Amino acid sequence: MKTISKSKTGLKSMPSLRRKSMTASQEDWVKLSPLFEDKHIPTLVSPTIDDLDLVAWGKNNRSYIETLLKEHRALLFRGFNIHDVDPFEAFVLGTSDGSLLEYRDRTTPRHSEGGQSERVYISTVYPSEHSIKPHNEGSYWLKWARKLYFCALVTPDTGGETPIYDVRKVYERIPDSIKAKFEEKKWMLIRNYNDGFGLPWEEVYQTKDPKAVESYCGENNIEFEWQDETRLRTKSVRQAIHQHPDTGEKLWFNHAAFYHHSSLEVEMRKALLAEFALDELPYSSFYGDGTEISAEDIAQINAAYEAEKVAFLWQKGDILLLDNSSIAHGREPYTGDRRIVVGMTEPISDVE
Repeated sequence: MKTISKSKTGLKSMPSLRRKSMTASQEDWVKLSPLFEDKHIPTLVSPTIDDLDLVAWGKNNRSYIETLLKEHRALLFRGFNIHDVDPFEAFVLGTSDGSLLEYRDRTTPRHSEGGQSERVYISTVYPSEHSIKPHNEGSYWLKWARKLYFCALVTPDTGGETPIYDVRKVYERIPDSIKAKFEEKKWMLIRNYNDGFGLPWEEVYQTKDPKAVESYCGENNIEFEWQDETRLRTKSVRQAIHQHPDTGEKLWFNHAAFYHHSSLEVEMRKALLAEFALDELPYSSFYGDGTEISAEDIAQINAAYEAEKVAFLWQKGDILLLDNSSIAHGREPYTGDRRIVVGMTEPISDVE
């Protein structure tokens, strides 16, 4: 019998191979099924043979994974032996163009979880008793990641799901009158740094050099104003509605509801608004012309997200691959330890 190289096939076990036709496509070494019968996301990808090396298989079948992602938008790889940062990073790199992207212009604390690139990050550091609202990663950036990968290395005792949302369908649910206003005016994110709340600009931009901050802002269409030597305010205006880069479908792709004061938990909102005006909050969203977005409109946007919410409990070793343009994500409260890592690849932009 011909020996098949592990490095080329992605197999660790020859007995598993003998149960398959030697001419079978490597696409047959995984099976696809909906995770939930009544939901179209995510699609579960699981091995059909023992000890399938996901890293080698993924690299060898990258075009197939690309096809699956374009069709299904959210892929959950489950049942593979991925329990550390290094193989996760190798899978990300083997199924993507280029290197992993760096988190710049941060809104929450991040730290590297290792890997050769030092660009595999812990998912958002945020108090475990709170939820994180739905968002597409980096919608306020001029360039954002086309692919977003998560991996569950330590699963919490309870909760801690990463719910996902199809923003094509979110767009369809939002009233036309609201969409028309955002289409016309776009949306604005205002950030205030070093007032004792939120992240300092040194952490956000990963530098202590004000000139480097100014350079980054200039390159990324961000207005900036130094209010004194340490206090910085920035404004960025972005499209609220995008077209999918492959299909042209309209997408609700923004952080307008995420950073609106009415989306804050009640006690936090009261505390902040007692101290600051709306445009002085650490983060606040407005229409692109600077006018205020009504809380009623934001409530309808949040309701549209909620109607499309899909959540599942993490299993150790799970890898979730999202088409970041069309699938938003969030986080549920949890108890116990939780170590979900994330990697971003393939920057895209709709700015000509």
